[in-house]
Amino acid sequence: MVSGLLKVMVRGIYSTALLRLILKNGHEISLPTISQKERFGVWSTESPDVMVSDTQDKHAVKILGKTEYVEEFIRILKKDVPSTIFVGKTKQLENPQGNVQLIAAFPLNAKLELDTLRSEVTYTVPWHHFCRAGSESLSSMVSFAEQLLEEGLVQPEKVYALFKEYISKLTPRLGSNIRIIHSKLDGRNIVMGPAKVIWRGNGIIKVRRLILGGGVYDGLNVPKSPGDYAITELKKESMYTVTKYYSLNGSPKGEYYNICTPIEMYDTYVRYVDLGVDVVRPFGKEPRIIDQDEPREACAAGKLPEHIMKKAFDVAEELVKQLT
Repeated sequence: MVSGLLKVMVRGIYSTALLRLILKNGHEISLPTISQKERFGVWSTESPDVMVSDTQDKHAVKILGKTEYVEEFIRILKKDVPSTIFVGKTKQLENPQGNVQLIAAFPLNAKLELDTLRSEVTYTVPWHHFCRAGSESLSSMVSFAEQLLEEGLVQPEKVYALFKEYISKLTPRLGSNIRIIHSKLDGRNIVMGPAKVIWRGNGIIKVRRLILGGGVYDGLNVPKSPGDYAITELKKESMYTVTKYYSLNGSPKGEYYNICTPIEMYDTYVRYVDLGVDVVRPFGKEPRIIDQDEPREACAAGKLPEHIMKKAFDVAEELVKQLT
């Protein structure tokens, strides 16, 4: 731990929640915006030890500062936002300060934990950070609703109930083309699609996409052929995706179950963090678990919380039982 107060500057959609976190742990807000001054009332005019800002996709934040300060901020984040996942490698920046930079990803449960922190400061509608990260339209809807709440023009209970109902029904339209954003522990975002929504109901969608390129299917060791296609089933908040591969004439080739953080479903895309472990079942064969090293290594490195790793293995083992 660092001696003395940590001075932290935060910008972006997670700023209120993260600044609340900083103050709760006895540290200081550095160089706040006008709205942050109005909201918190206390701050430092000294330069920050740690700077935090949104990544471009807004589902994670970049943390920048000297190693010892960044480590202290990470310690606090792990304690109070325990579903945070640290992705990619820590970058050693070439500057006189000797700063490092790393990425903290906020999957669904982390966003909900941040909602709780934010609600200690100001009116916060359910699924606030989920919406703010999701799209401009959802973000604007949240800002409008919370402005009405702050001005006392609507009752919180009614607005909160409406938001919960709206988010529970939020799914892509039937027939629309969506993206599946497959965020990896190594920091990459793999975008799959376009995938056409061919069925939806009860928070579940099924999408169809054509398989391009040659080679074999990862984990299945089954050759890819021209005309192959995949049907992927995605369920809101589920910790796995189901992809079934077919040949041009509709013959099944195999099934792939990707274990992930609870699925976040928006109107034009679906996203999650791939937890590394998977279950495969080639057509006519028994299911088996593959790729178990990656989550263990990420956990050992302090990047993947142990409770999430254990849950991932529990989900994989339960799937094998169901499929056997």
